[in-house]
Amino acid sequence: MQTKTTYSNRYIEIVQVMVKYGFQSWLVNSSISHLIPNKILDKHLEVSREPIEVRFRLAIEELGPTFIKLGQMLSNRADLIPIEYVKELKKLQDEVKQDDSFKVEEVIKEELGEEEFATFNKINDKPLGIASIGQTYAVERNGKPLVLKVRKPSASATVNEDLRIIRSILRIVVRSSRNIAKMDPLRLFDEFEITLKNELNYSIEKRNQEQFYSYFKNSKTTTAPTVIKELCTDKILCMEFADGTKMNDFIEKATEQQKEVISKNLVKSFFQQIIEYGFYHADPHPGNVFITKDLKLCFIDFGIVGHLLKEDTTVIGEFLEAFLSKNTDRVIHSIKRIALTHEITKENRKNLQYQLHDLFQFLDQDVSTIPWADFSEKVMTIMFGYNIKLPNYFVTLAKALALVLGTALEINPKMNLLKEIKPFILKYQMHFLTSKGQRELLLDLVYGIRDFKNFPADIKEIIALIKRGKIDVMITLEEAQPILDSFRNGINKLTIGIIIGCLLIASSSMAVAENATFINKFAIGGYVIAGILGLALTIDVFKDLFRDKPKRNR
Repeated sequence: MQTKTTYSNRYIEIVQVMVKYGFQSWLVNSSISHLIPNKILDKHLEVSREPIEVRFRLAIEELGPTFIKLGQMLSNRADLIPIEYVKELKKLQDEVKQDDSFKVEEVIKEELGEEEFATFNKINDKPLGIASIGQTYAVERNGKPLVLKVRKPSASATVNEDLRIIRSILRIVVRSSRNIAKMDPLRLFDEFEITLKNELNYSIEKRNQEQFYSYFKNSKTTTAPTVIKELCTDKILCMEFADGTKMNDFIEKATEQQKEVISKNLVKSFFQQIIEYGFYHADPHPGNVFITKDLKLCFIDFGIVGHLLKEDTTVIGEFLEAFLSKNTDRVIHSIKRIALTHEITKENRKNLQYQLHDLFQFLDQDVSTIPWADFSEKVMTIMFGYNIKLPNYFVTLAKALALVLGTALEINPKMNLLKEIKPFILKYQMHFLTSKGQRELLLDLVYGIRDFKNFPADIKEIIALIKRGKIDVMITLEEAQPILDSFRNGINKLTIGIIIGCLLIASSSMAVAENATFINKFAIGGYVIAGILGLALTIDVFKDLFRDKPKRNR
């Protein structure tokens, strides 16, 4: 006996909106096809004549905040969806009206208790900010102005239900459309779901804001409001009132000198966040930045932040420096290192170089005359044309970076971005020359050598698998000797390379030793030996490169 599935009103509403905008082909042969009444198909024939990307955007707008956030996230994924969709989804605006039924006093009493609620002298009725998840209020407590961010009581249930339904429908759509399945939408949705659920939990935002404040508490360019810990829960975030004026309001009345300082501080602050700390504000639009009296940038709203690993920071720094230097070869090299997948080949590389060269022409124009829509479209064409799929961390960073650099150039069109960015990139790239960098490099070598000792055991394991017939190997005796010679040659070169690295690190440590003239002299010897070995290794490598390869008998 088949159990009848019960669908919520919201589920039925979402399915019917999809059908209204002509996406019934994704659902007709599925288990939910009975939710599609014929009268809806007949009623919206005119809507179905619109281009598919327009209908997709209209459906998302009608379905509300959760879908709008999903659409906004997709609008930044030119590496995954066609350009026409990206351009259309860029039009999405998250316009949320004030919820008059929302009783902020009741939430405060429930979360903090009657006794703590009594300490508030004043709670403004009109919110400072309105979002789909919560509303922000100006309050006074013991005579001190504070800001209270309060989550709507229904937000968690609404978002979780929408997420559950979207996942269910995505599974159906993936089975019915190969083109959509290629985009791996469920993996993308997993990332979106984590981000949105993190936004629901104000404890995570509190932690982010505290971490950001700790990094910049002594900074001359950057700050953030202090969190009032005892007044924070999963549903409430309390902080000091942001000191200053909203960026756009300040810029309207600012002098040219003030604009120059603010634009440079914005770029310096953001690159300090990504290069030095690997932790950055992921939504740094002007509405989330206040300008203090001493021209510091005060960031608010830490619901979305980005994290970077050290190795990712290095690659990103190299990419930015290459892009702003207009070096096509290095840009392509960086893209290959960053991308999850790409179709950049020897045959199409020259064509990509010309496309990048064309893109660089935009950088020679005055920022006020740059057609940003054309620039963005060319970037999207390159990404989609060469099937360049980027990791999520890079997409998040690219969006934040575009906001920061775009805002900075809008404030100060004459600013030389490369000049402002280069010190941070060089500082990170030269990190290995410091004593701390040398210790890290030495540890990496030690760990590499330690792992290398397992190599013979790995070879034995492979041989055992071959003996048991788990791996088939077809190799002749004639072919075996060159392979063994190459393997032995490679091992020897790797060993010499490790010795050179150890000699350089040890010599550098001895060279900077204080009050140790005798030890300093040993450093010179170490450099000489490392130089000789390095020269010999380089000559050997070049010999291999230009040596005639033996022809195979056919």
